Amino acid sequence: MKKKSILYGIIGLSIIIISFVISGYIIKNKNLPGKKESQKNSVYIKVEKANLKEISSDLKYRGRVTAFDQISLASEVQGKIMQGKVRFKTGENFNKGDVLINIDKEDVEILLKSEKSSFLQILSRILPDIKIDFPNDYEKWNNFFHSIDVEKTLPSLPKIKSDKEKIFLATNNVLSNFYKLQEQQINLESYTIIAPFNGAFKMVNKEIGAISNAGAELATIIRTDKLEITVPIFPSDIKFINKGDNVLIEKSEEDIKIAKISHLAKFVDETNQSVNVYLTYFPKPNDNLLQGEYVDVKFKGVKIKGFEIPREALVNDSYVYVLKEKKIIKTKVEIQRTLNDSYIISGIDEGENVVFESLANINPNIDYLAR
Repeated sequence: MKKKSILYGIIGLSIIIISFVISGYIIKNKNLPGKKESQKNSVYIKVEKANLKEISSDLKYRGRVTAFDQISLASEVQGKIMQGKVRFKTGENFNKGDVLINIDKEDVEILLKSEKSSFLQILSRILPDIKIDFPNDYEKWNNFFHSIDVEKTLPSLPKIKSDKEKIFLATNNVLSNFYKLQEQQINLESYTIIAPFNGAFKMVNKEIGAISNAGAELATIIRTDKLEITVPIFPSDIKFINKGDNVLIEKSEEDIKIAKISHLAKFVDETNQSVNVYLTYFPKPNDNLLQGEYVDVKFKGVKIKGFEIPREALVNDSYVYVLKEKKIIKTKVEIQRTLNDSYIISGIDEGENVVFESLANINPNIDYLAR
């Protein structure tokens, strides 16, 4: 019995020792857990594959209608303002050749008639001498004398053929009095203001019956039979616009008119950073296109080879972001056309993944994925 107990004790101790040895071996040879590699964050962004093709589009802009001509009427003489052919009121229409304003000229007309009578007296005194000294020229001067009517415009002075004849006329004050009469006659025309075109009074500063001083502004008139439309254009689009081209003026889908490009500005307007294009339009009777209003202007379509991107995809005015191997690459491009909400660009390769959204910050430690 005692031997069995010793045997069992030896066996148990051996098992314990063997267990410790095996455990130590396992612990010694067990691989330590490896460090996990740091995982990069991923961000999904909106991209589109570049598809370079010919894009056809109209140039659509907004223009303002103005009168082709606007003139300030100023009095060259002093006198009482008299009624012309049309009412001297703001908004009143008139036709080319109508008398717009008369300045009282009765006293000036009387003075001119008196001066013409005095001139006739001078001619009547020298005609006998002309008949003797210049027999070959007598007929022309006699006809000139009889053609002068104090109620009518002064006729032209006969042609002087020789220095002797010129000296004779000068010493008898014929030439000085003739040119003085011509000056008075031209001055008389300043008392009547005639409409240079079909138009309307935009503003009237004086009333009928008022006294006008020389140089005083009487009214402002505008032309109504010829209009001008000013259209601010992006400088990048000027290359598609040519003088003489027809363009469409749209007030509505049913109301479309045709105007012509008259000229283009050669500079950029500092106020809006645009180049002004000027159109000429001849309105028809009862036309509803009025000075001061804004209209839609459509220039003929143009074909451009490129790729259209939204406005938010353009970076710093001339770059886009391209996605390559999970990285964002800033790529310079050329803007071919600026549209209302997009750009047509060139300078990228076919099939490149162009970022179609705005990115605030680009992190090189982030993987960017297309969505």
